[in-house]
Amino acid sequence: MKYVLKLDECGSDSTTLTGGKAVGLAQLMSHDLMVPEGFVVTTEAYRSSISGDVRARISELAEGARTHEQLTTASEGIRALFTRDKMLPDVVAEIESAYASLGAPSTPVAVRSSATAEDTAEASFAGQQDTYLWIHGANSVVDHVLRCWGSLFAAAAIGYRSRFAVPVDDLAMAVVVQRMVPAEAAGVMMTLDPATGDRSQIYVESAYGLGEGVVKGDTGSDSFWVDRDTFTTARSEVREKAHAHRFVESSDTVELVDVPDDERNRPSITDTELREIAELGAHIESVLGSPQDIEWALAPGAEGKRVLVLLQTRPETVWSREGKRRAPDAATGSVLVDPNEVNVLHGMGDTSALWTVTNIQESIPGVETPMTWSYFGPGGEYALRNHFHHIGALSASEARTPADRKEWILGLFYGRCAMRVDLLGKWADRVPGMSGEALVMQFFSSLPGSMTSQRNRTYYPRALAKMPTQFLAVPPLMRKNRARVEEFWRSSLADLEQSSRSEVEELIEEAYNHFSLSLGLQVRLTMGAFATVSKLLGALAAEQSEVSAHELVAGYGGHEESELVKDMWDLSREKITLDHFLSKHGYHGWQEGELSNRTWREDPSMVLAQAAAYRLRPDSENPHDAEDRRFERRVGLEDRFLQALPARRRSWARFVLKLASTYLPMRGISKVSFLQALDVARSVVRRMGEFLVAENVIDDVEDVFYLTRDEVIGTPPGNARMLVHERREIRARYQTFEVPDAWQGIPEQIDPSERAAIELIEGTPASPGAVEGRARVVLRPTDAHLEEGEILVARDTDPAWASLMFLSSALIADIGGVMSHTAVVARELGIPCVVNTKLASRTVSTGDLLRVDGAKGTVEILSRADNLL
Repeated sequence: MKYVLKLDECGSDSTTLTGGKAVGLAQLMSHDLMVPEGFVVTTEAYRSSISGDVRARISELAEGARTHEQLTTASEGIRALFTRDKMLPDVVAEIESAYASLGAPSTPVAVRSSATAEDTAEASFAGQQDTYLWIHGANSVVDHVLRCWGSLFAAAAIGYRSRFAVPVDDLAMAVVVQRMVPAEAAGVMMTLDPATGDRSQIYVESAYGLGEGVVKGDTGSDSFWVDRDTFTTARSEVREKAHAHRFVESSDTVELVDVPDDERNRPSITDTELREIAELGAHIESVLGSPQDIEWALAPGAEGKRVLVLLQTRPETVWSREGKRRAPDAATGSVLVDPNEVNVLHGMGDTSALWTVTNIQESIPGVETPMTWSYFGPGGEYALRNHFHHIGALSASEARTPADRKEWILGLFYGRCAMRVDLLGKWADRVPGMSGEALVMQFFSSLPGSMTSQRNRTYYPRALAKMPTQFLAVPPLMRKNRARVEEFWRSSLADLEQSSRSEVEELIEEAYNHFSLSLGLQVRLTMGAFATVSKLLGALAAEQSEVSAHELVAGYGGHEESELVKDMWDLSREKITLDHFLSKHGYHGWQEGELSNRTWREDPSMVLAQAAAYRLRPDSENPHDAEDRRFERRVGLEDRFLQALPARRRSWARFVLKLASTYLPMRGISKVSFLQALDVARSVVRRMGEFLVAENVIDDVEDVFYLTRDEVIGTPPGNARMLVHERREIRARYQTFEVPDAWQGIPEQIDPSERAAIELIEGTPASPGAVEGRARVVLRPTDAHLEEGEILVARDTDPAWASLMFLSSALIADIGGVMSHTAVVARELGIPCVVNTKLASRTVSTGDLLRVDGAKGTVEILSRADNLL
């Protein structure tokens, strides 16, 4: 068993094992921020070392302690129990080994408790446990870990637990050991005003020396309020600082020492350092998705410049909790289909703006449940604003999610999530080399008639400074996040049956955090690197006529979706088992973005049906071999492409092709991460539904999806049954009609039974090739099968469709652009594809004879199925 973990191994799903402090530090490390090296001694080390006899003695000493004197006596007696012989030899060995890995035999370290969410008393007394500074030598580190364990039983903590009857067996402590920072100045920062909750300001408090003086309050400190938009100082209070906590070499300890008279009334940090601290705080809040309480230090650096180091971050709890318990913005209203009504599924967008559901419906299909929107709405808003802030197009204040839903870039119309394309274009016009019109066309294949680009060069300098860094930063962040969420998906689902209600509440929020961060990385890739590389390839392709841009962005292999297809093939040939397939792809499912739907791991019937269809295909269609052939073909196409260009352009073209081979195959990485986070969300929400049924709050577990995240955390609404009934009725009504792919204001309601009598459908060319075949219109899971040679016609697709696409001879979709999932997978599978047809699924019937031209973007209806009778 591993009792010690390196800090960068502490994923966000390890809080109960490593504590909040360790997880916060690991999150900072995952974003390549400056954090001192270290390790954490886990709660399992505590539990394995502190035997039942010792716990019984602890309970005996603490029992009946009420007065200050009694609590103090109990605390002293309990702490005396934590002696060296109580620690398992394996734990000692792992601590000694981890400490040795930090460098010299006497490397100075800080030894600090890391509170765990499962320990109510510890969480309430965060900071009350002991912290030990400038500890060096392996033996001393082990001794101070024991002292940290003993500090679980400070007098105040014992008293608190006695009032709430927290049993000793529920207690455990993780301990963080970090390389010591010889701080010249240090302090804390909150990414809002701690007195008022004002998020337009960042609060910084600093003192000379180590940060203990700020935390303990036993030294003077300076306070600064920094404007989040401009990062200029809005207000400051520079106080006398007569003392500072500093390491004293002669005594080999940290002591409270006098500050020289001429320094006492000076600011402890410079204006430049204050701005750097505040900017870093805003960045940390942006990447972690919530206001933060951060500890920092300034250590000596090269050439007299002090280096900013991060010592801890944790979510701000006072004002954030206040907002979390606030009632929903929109109350449930009439269930009549009225464009002007406002309810939990409609009326949350600017009704003068330009909107589209294209591409969005790939991830969030159809009419959502309220629970699904409570993930996708704020998560998507964060992801989009975070991306444009990272590339310099949005200020820090603009990157914050507005309180008024009318100002969001995402809206909800008749239960359909839509994106505001005029606002997206406005943001894109702030970025050099990017055009709002071009970006909208690239991703959505259509441009509202009233939308025009108006370049805003004010933001260019900031964007030029940020963009190259973001281009390079995304791949490693995505890979780290992919591994982190994969582990979260596996471990959370494995332990869910034993989870308590409070643990499920934590998982609901943890799944949301993983989802929003993963979606943010996906947006940064697709609208950043992916879009840039595709644009560069397109421009180069336009300089010659030998190879099309569509051909140049396919054949790389390695896509998550192509791996799914190959594994489905192997399953059909019994090379892998169903369990193995589901262990890799079980988070997929029909309309997997909707939380109330079941995934393959819950209902594998669709997998078995598709495997049976694959089994009928000849070995000549083996997707492993086909992928190799497509790769070879792409290499040949690249040679033809380069030869067709002027010699002076070939070096640049080779560079662009190298970028394409790096970034284009990465598209599925973060998509898998946010789908896995959603899969945890659907399971933990259902688990919460079980608790709410047992508590007589709702009647059926599935009713929980008609509530929101805020409504199921803490005390549920007293009228939950009424809300569920009304919202079910609203959603059912909204499902009786469709909406157009784009509109201004409020979308019109389209009768899905109406079919246009046309013979030629024009869409957007997405994957080249021409084919004739019978149509198979797939709108529901029961339709999800294809006969050999059939053409798949759908309104939209999601990643779970990849294995179904493989069975089709061509693919047609109502919505989607050339960068959509539908188009990307079709190109990788070498299937002709037309997207953005707007009405194919309502115009074509199963059995119609079609001719699809993926290069021209046309679908001809050669004959109708009903004419064959």
